Order: sequence, then C-alpha cells, then structure tokens
Amino acid sequence: MWRRTVIICINGIRTDPGDARGWTDQFVTQINRRTPDGVQVEKFEYACSALFRRLKQRQRAEHLVRMVNDYLNDDYRVVLIGHSNGCDLIARVLNMGVKIDAAHLFAAAAFEKDFEAAIISRLVRRMHLYGSPDDLALKGASVTSKFLTWFGVGYGSLGLRGPEFATKFPQVVKDHSIPGYGHDTWFRPGGYLEATLALVLKNDRDDLEALAQP
Repeated sequence: MWRRTVIICINGIRTDPGDARGWTDQFVTQINRRTPDGVQVEKFEYACSALFRRLKQRQRAEHLVRMVNDYLNDDYRVVLIGHSNGCDLIARVLNMGVKIDAAHLFAAAAFEKDFEAAIISRLVRRMHLYGSPDDLALKGASVTSKFLTWFGVGYGSLGLRGPEFATKFPQVVKDHSIPGYGHDTWFRPGGYLEATLALVLKNDRDDLEALAQP
C-alpha cells in the first residue's frame, strides 16, 4: 500500500509559470490547506505557444516522467491533474509505461486512442474527465487537427466527448462535463475555481473510498 499521496498539477499552453495567480499555484495552496498531512501537492509548469507546443512535447513528458518516478520509487500514490495540453502530457507519461493511480483531465486537448491504450494496459486505475460540448477551443482543434496532424502539430479534443468516452470504460472513467463551460471556465477566479477544487477533492476522496472497499 502507498505511503503517501502526491498530486501533481500540469498547466496547458499560453501559461506564464511566473504568474503566482495561475490555477496551478491556487491548487497547490488550496489543496495543501484542505487535505490531510499524508497528501503532498506539486506543480509541473512550462511555457509554450499554440503553434510550437509539439517541438518540446516529448522532452516535457520525459521531465514529468522523472518527477513521477521519483515519487513512485518512494511508494507514493500518484494523482495527475492536467488542463488542455497538460492532458496530452499525461497521456504521453502513461504511454511510456508509467503507472499512476488517477488522472483528472480538464478540457483535454488529447486523443482518445492514447488514453484507451493506457486503460487497456492498466496504467491508470481511475480517470476523471471535466469537459464541455461547448468548448470552442477544442471544437476548433477537432477541425484543424485533421490537417495539422500530418505536420505533427495537431490537437486532440477528448474534452468534447467525455460522456461517450466514459461509456466505453465505465469501471475506470467518470465524466463530469458541464455544458456551457468554455476552455478555461473551470479555473476562472472566484466561484468557478472554488467549485472545481471542491469537485476534484470529492472525486479523489471517492476514489480512495472505492479502493478501500473489499
């Protein structure tokens, strides 16, 4: 059994890691305040543009793998929280053969096939999807990816299809999509961010309770 839990928060594109008001910073502070001593929270932050995000994507994933493995080697339960391109990084980590307990995917700019492979290989025990059919950024990505993927810069759009994906893997995937939400709505300061934090913490508690059941 795990010794402790670590939650690692991973941003998307167009994020300034030096901005102390970013959602990853808020999550670290608030989760640390609201969880038992056995939970540790980390950030994995980076900066990249939409156009050039693929150039160092594998390198970023390898850095994240090293961070995750450091915790796994110390018998930590690993939970990854990603937004947009951060979800693609989580998919890459899983498909490098790294096994985690849970993933929380917000507005996932990632491909279903990558997470399907990870689920089938039992590299993740529980997956939570937080998306919206009204995410305009992902709608644009779903159209352009048909052409841009040929050049290695296409985006996935899993965040648009949370309910359908959860239906395929009901024992692993839970969908929490909210119609009307945009790409960044989950992390808007104030009520939205507070509701998102509460939902993530509830889902993590539910995961642990399910694990404890015989």
